[in-house]
Amino acid sequence: MKSMLMLGVAGLVLATGCSSPRPKDHSRALFNGIDLAGWVVEHGGEWSVENGTLVGRNGQDWSTNPEVSGSWLRTAREYGDFLLELDFAIDGNSGIMLRSGTERNPSFNGYEMQVLSDQGRAGGRYPTGSLYDVIAASRNMSKPTGEWNHVRILAEGSLIQVVLNGELVVDYANATRRARGYIGLQNHDEKSVVRFRNIRITEL
Repeated sequence: MKSMLMLGVAGLVLATGCSSPRPKDHSRALFNGIDLAGWVVEHGGEWSVENGTLVGRNGQDWSTNPEVSGSWLRTAREYGDFLLELDFAIDGNSGIMLRSGTERNPSFNGYEMQVLSDQGRAGGRYPTGSLYDVIAASRNMSKPTGEWNHVRILAEGSLIQVVLNGELVVDYANATRRARGYIGLQNHDEKSVVRFRNIRITEL
């Protein structure tokens, strides 16, 4: 793996409470807080910008069928190795797509970090922070419905790490579905409302 991996890992380790020095910030904003510039709507759903926050409502057509996609919002360009950082607030169901493609279901051709309003819920198969249908988060760190959560996601070669609200919950070293793909935000169903802000990426 490239030497930048150590910088990304250092940032994730810092988020878990260790005293490693913070790497120099080379991140850039993926969302400008004004409009959907740099993003592409896939398969419908309703996206808007409200008070500097990206809001998804009225999602449609999501299922567990790997061959069929529901509504989601993706970046205009693809990314390979990166450190992604953002805040989200959820009432219902959503997800963050990683290295996903537009063919078929992006949760299966790439990876989806699960986003649920599941604070305090025990026994879920893939709690918030999990890589959906791949590996469960080691601990449910989600905050109560509607409150802001902070996540840092490292994708470097075959490694994906997820730090949710300051704790490393996924450390997966067999991410071989795609080397590059879109970053996406899932708009799951008509009952779910999801909000995103402070979306930043550092390419490694």
